Amino acid sequence: MTRPPTSSRTDKGVRGHELDLHVTFAQPLPREVALAVLRSAEGFTVDLYAPHAAAGSPVPSARLTGPLRDAETLRAVLGGWLSGQVRTVEVGLHGFLRSSTGQTDWMPWRRNQVLSRAQVGDVRFEEGVKYVLE
Repeated sequence: MTRPPTSSRTDKGVRGHELDLHVTFAQPLPREVALAVLRSAEGFTVDLYAPHAAAGSPVPSARLTGPLRDAETLRAVLGGWLSGQVRTVEVGLHGFLRSSTGQTDWMPWRRNQVLSRAQVGDVRFEEGVKYVLE
């Protein structure tokens, strides 16, 4: 009896790490102002966290995701945010598994590191480490 060939391919999606930023504003901002503040971090997908019931409701926080292009530039952006209208930032290279259908499963953070807002320069963007700047 001849068996059909079996595939040795185990490709179940794309794995990697992506920059994941959660920004909490010092006070909820109008949508346009929130987008203007976040604009300094170019090239990221932005999700504003605001109640869906009222389109004009203030935005208390946002999430930005995408590839890390330039760590020094991003540190400068984080410092600017924290000296202005942002209360806290959670940032790190988050592990993920993206299925062939496009669904993304995020891996748990390996470690959390809490830093003061003055320690932006200590953010190392290590894979699986979430830095909390407050």
